[in-house]
Amino acid sequence: MKRVEKRPFRSLLVYRALVAVLVLVGVIILAGTVYGLAKKKRGTLETPLPSGGSPGGGSIFSGIGSMRITTADPEPETLVISLAFPYDKNDRPFAEELASRVSYFKSATAEYLGTFTAEELSVLDEDTIGRELLSRYNSALHLGQIADLYILEYMRL
Repeated sequence: MKRVEKRPFRSLLVYRALVAVLVLVGVIILAGTVYGLAKKKRGTLETPLPSGGSPGGGSIFSGIGSMRITTADPEPETLVISLAFPYDKNDRPFAEELASRVSYFKSATAEYLGTFTAEELSVLDEDTIGRELLSRYNSALHLGQIADLYILEYMRL
């Protein structure tokens, strides 16, 4: 005696669709893993550092970005300034301190340059501004010092 079970046709389609979705998700996860590992290995190759860094661990810190500062004039003008400086990226504690001090760097720059009028800023040269900002930045750092400060952009609008 043979027993024959009848299954509804619709449940078989749902089962096959769920299996297909499961296989597809597995293939996507596997492909993503392979891609991620391949990209990680590719990123560890020795390549020249962008932005003027040296292979010995030096790099350029440009996390301060471009700032817009208003002058102290009755009708204020806008000063656009962008700063960067070299640091040793292998010195993790100092690099972390620099990253944590970005807001201080911005406020110190705005505080210093915001006290000048447009006429006073035209008299000041970039070296004087750079030395003063470098002094202010280094006074806030405890784990290292910044040797040079580069003014990438300095423009009055």
